[in-house]
Amino acid sequence: MAKEKPEKKKDEKSAAPKSGRKPQAAAPKPMAVPKQKRSIETRLKILSVGGDLILQKGYHNITADDIAKAAGLSTGIVYHYFRDKKDILVQALQMAADHLMEDVTRFYHEAEKGEKEIEFDAFAEKTLDYLLDYHQRNWAVHEELEALYHTDADIAEVSDGFWQNMYENMEQVFLLKGANPENSAENIRMAINYIECFCHTYMHPIDPELDQTYMRKKTIEIVKKLIFG
Repeated sequence: MAKEKPEKKKDEKSAAPKSGRKPQAAAPKPMAVPKQKRSIETRLKILSVGGDLILQKGYHNITADDIAKAAGLSTGIVYHYFRDKKDILVQALQMAADHLMEDVTRFYHEAEKGEKEIEFDAFAEKTLDYLLDYHQRNWAVHEELEALYHTDADIAEVSDGFWQNMYENMEQVFLLKGANPENSAENIRMAINYIECFCHTYMHPIDPELDQTYMRKKTIEIVKKLIFG
C-alpha cells in the first residue's frame, strides 16, 4: 500500500490581501552556510554527533542541548547552523542516504568480473549483506523514521527523494549492464522493494520457522529475473 504523506501546515494567521491573492508563508530564516574549513568541520561534527545520538537513544529521546553537549559545543553554536533538532535529523538523513547510494553503486562496479549473471550474483550477495547489517545496526531508528514518515512532511520528502534517487541510479547502472529495457523503471522498483522486504522479514519474522536461507536465495533469483528478464 502506498504511503500517505502528511500535508505541510499552512499559515492561517495572515489575512488575504485586497488583490485577492493568497498570502505566501514567510520564508524560513536562512541558516549559516559554512565556507571556511573550521565552520564546515563544525557543521559536520554536529551532524555526525547528532546522527549517532539519534541512533543510540532515538529521535524523541534527545534534544538540541544534548547534541550540543555531546559535541562539546554551546547550544547557540548548534542553532547557528541548524534551525532545530529536526533540521539536524533531516540533513543527517540526507548525508546518510548519499553514503548508502555511493556504497551500493561501488559494490556493483567491484563485481564487474565476468558475464552479467555472475556480476549480478556477486553484487546481490554483497548488497544483501550490507543492507542486512545496516538494518541490524539501525533497526530502532528505522522503525522510528517509518512512523515519522506518516506524521512529518519534511521527513517524508527526504525519504521519497532518497528512494527516487536510488531507483533512477540503479536503473541507469543496470541498463548499461544489459538489463531488459522493457518496463525497466517498474522492474527496478520491484526488485529493490523485494530486497527491502527480505531485510524487514529477516529483522522481524512473523513466523520464526521461516527458512531465511531459502528466502534469501529466492529473493536474488526473483530480482535477477525482474532486471534481466
